[in-house]
Amino acid sequence: MKLKSIIRFQIVAWIGTLVNLGTLWLLHGKFNISVPIAGGCAIEVAILHNFTWYYLRTWKDRVEHTPLDYFRRLWKYNLITAGVDFIFNLGLLWTLNHFLHIHYLLADILGMIAGPFFKIFINELIIFKKPKLNSDNP
Repeated sequence: MKLKSIIRFQIVAWIGTLVNLGTLWLLHGKFNISVPIAGGCAIEVAILHNFTWYYLRTWKDRVEHTPLDYFRRLWKYNLITAGVDFIFNLGLLWTLNHFLHIHYLLADILGMIAGPFFKIFINELIIFKKPKLNSDNP
């Protein structure tokens, strides 16, 4: 994996963190939606944001740039990333907020810390995997 891709990945991930926090603050802080539901929605908004930037910028040389390719990869990315986020992020958000009474935004930040370490490898090895070179071509 190129250093440039790692940097792009991290920039998008941190902007996605702000998208997540902003969505959580809006839904829970302003509209008073429960933390688990607001947190789940915030995760999904950040997933859509991050994937789009990964597709268009971070791994742009590995994709076909067609609607079909975009949505196929988005489906796979969403399933895998949501699984990681709902286990680590939402689970920790709810646990820290509900049982330890840690402010929901701080609990959300703590929940998001572990995710990027898993997600960069998931993206590199599964979602935006380098195409295999055809050995039949000289």
